Amino acid sequence: MSRADLWNKRYLDRNRAIPSLPDALQRSLAALPAGRTLDLACGDGAASLYLAENGHRVVAVDFAIEGLQRLQGFAAQRQLTIETQEIDLSAEQSLAALSGEFDNIVLLRYRPESSLLQQLSARMKPAARLLIQTFNLEQHRQTGFPERFCLQPDELSQALPELTLEAYDNGQLEGSVFDRYLFVMP
Repeated sequence: MSRADLWNKRYLDRNRAIPSLPDALQRSLAALPAGRTLDLACGDGAASLYLAENGHRVVAVDFAIEGLQRLQGFAAQRQLTIETQEIDLSAEQSLAALSGEFDNIVLLRYRPESSLLQQLSARMKPAARLLIQTFNLEQHRQTGFPERFCLQPDELSQALPELTLEAYDNGQLEGSVFDRYLFVMP
């Protein structure tokens, strides 16, 4: 069974409740200026829905079609417009199918591979923001979540030299399961 098949099954097995975001993720998203926003590894859309409700024009990307279909259903219930695209972010040049540049790129609860990181700046407008907020080793310690999907402390600070690192929060220092990076395109 492929990773996409596994996630599609998970989404099919979920109840019909609209997904929600932890407060820490909502606070980070609230700081982004409204604009054209790319939500990568969106799942069934908790962040996409939040962003669309707060004035963003959202393009949501995931490799699980069932998650994207759930997101479209939730968006329709809330009378929101969200563009969805089925893309496997682990594929080489995965973002080539996207058109245009973005004011914001959001990557939540997903550890980006270097091949994905290398594509992000080409999708950003001048002064655009890139928010990466994902699991750190505290998530592994607290829940047994696989360590390979968790960030090491300060892992991404030097990963995008063409961008300016505006903020980094090591959540482990406070017992949080999330590290947060906010990059800005000069």
